[in-house]
Parts: sequence; C-alpha cells; structure tokens
Amino acid sequence: MAVNSESHSAYRQVDVETTSQGKLIVMLFNGAIQRAEESRRLMSEQPMDIPTINNKLLRAQDIVTELRTALDMSVGELAESLDRTYEYFHYLLVQANIKKDTEPLVECIELMTGIRDTWEELFEQLAEKDELPSEQPTINKHGATVLNIT
Repeated sequence: MAVNSESHSAYRQVDVETTSQGKLIVMLFNGAIQRAEESRRLMSEQPMDIPTINNKLLRAQDIVTELRTALDMSVGELAESLDRTYEYFHYLLVQANIKKDTEPLVECIELMTGIRDTWEELFEQLAEKDELPSEQPTINKHGATVLNIT
C-alpha cells in the first residue's frame, strides 16, 4: 500500500506534536545533518545538481534557525552559548551554499553531530533519573516553541 504525501505529513505532524522536547531536538538535528550530508554528496557528483543542493541547504538552514528561535534566552549563559553555536552552524551552511564547497559542510556536520549526540545523551540520562520536564513547551513571542534547557 502506497502512502500518499498528505497522510505522511499528517503522521509527521502528530509525531512532532506528541514527542518530548528532547526527542524533538534530536529529530531537528537529524534532519539538518541529513540534508547537509545529502548536499555534500551531491556536490561531489558531476554535473552538480545546483537547485537540489540549494534546496537541501536552505532546509538545513531553516532547521538551525528553528533551533535558535526555540531557545529560552532567559536561561542565561547556556542559551546564549547555544545561540552563538547555532549561528555558526547557519554561517557554515550559507558559506557551503554560496561557494558550493564541501569544506564548511564537513565542519558543520561534525559539529552538529557532536551537539546532537550531547543532547541525546543528556535526555537519556534525565529519562533514567525520571527528571525530564513534564510540562508542555511554551510558545515564545515569535511563535516558536521554547525548549526547556534548564
């Protein structure tokens, strides 16, 4: 049985709306990493599929932007540090897209993978200790979900 695009979108929407904050962060990182990896691979093919590379890198940039806007900046230094880190990820993705160069992508993928793995480990540890936040995420003034990183 073939799954149509509308059914898949509805499933993904329910999955995102019902998942924990920790799982959502990891899912976002996985999406950004996947698109950056696909772009890196496409850049090595000749002739280069510029529109597809551009679209994948723009999507990765959108995901990083979502991670940035979801930060609760009132938390302090940690949120500010993550904001600068995510800003650097965005910069690397833009540079890769402008220059169609894999070097910034390789660095970005490596850094994003490290941060993703750290988040994943943190949320696994909190789950083991039963210390995950139970409240639903709040919405900030920009309409984005505020991730609780306290």
